[in-house]
Amino acid sequence: MIACVGAHPSTDRAPNGSAEALDPHAVATRLSHLPDRAMRAARLGAMLEAADAADAAWLLDVLATAGRAGGPPFFIGLLAAVDLLGMDKLAYDARAKIYAAAAARGLAACMELLFVIDTPADARAAAPRALVPGTRPLTLGERKSLARSWRRDVLQRLLTDPHEDVVALLLANPHLTEDDVLRIATARRSSAAVLGLLLRSPRWSASPRVRVALVRNPRLPLSFALQLVGLLDGTQLAELARDARLPLPLRAAMERRVRPQM
Repeated sequence: MIACVGAHPSTDRAPNGSAEALDPHAVATRLSHLPDRAMRAARLGAMLEAADAADAAWLLDVLATAGRAGGPPFFIGLLAAVDLLGMDKLAYDARAKIYAAAAARGLAACMELLFVIDTPADARAAAPRALVPGTRPLTLGERKSLARSWRRDVLQRLLTDPHEDVVALLLANPHLTEDDVLRIATARRSSAAVLGLLLRSPRWSASPRVRVALVRNPRLPLSFALQLVGLLDGTQLAELARDARLPLPLRAAMERRVRPQM
């Protein structure tokens, strides 16, 4: 049982006026009853925007710290938070107020979830490019059409495509394998937008190998990497925390999670 999952710290500032409305276990349980990730993220966003900023910060902090253990229902709640915040679906004012409340209270896990940076799309990614060197460059529309193909040779050549629309279609293609996705996750040329697609993919973000590969990729924005920390297990965290190539804030976040609790 997670020690911090107990009585709500505030009894009069919850979305529906009840002390239980933002109880982390109750919220995570309600989210787990919804049929898909998009609905869970939307429901969590509505709860956070309706709540007092301090209560919302506390909820996110518990979902992040308890969710890292991987057990139900907190793992589902953490995934909903990652989807909501990774897709920037939380209203800016609400995000800013929750972050300020978390900072004032030292809620590091909540701050890590909320920390974001802009990841502008590279306009050059939409330019025509050849699938095979020396052949006719294909338009973005042609490459998107090919991303739905069943042909392995075509799919493998598209794994290095820089445009997120092409990669999104690849990730939804049932003929793509985990090894294919790992090539995208480990590629040093993959853009932040492309790597963010992997983080939010219902199919591939559940893969432990993909998560570790994303964390190790220096092109992944720190904001995304900090969100991933809560989805790694203890063994992965301990190994990655010793990787001197990772940014110090990321390693510090991992060390906090593997440090024995007093």
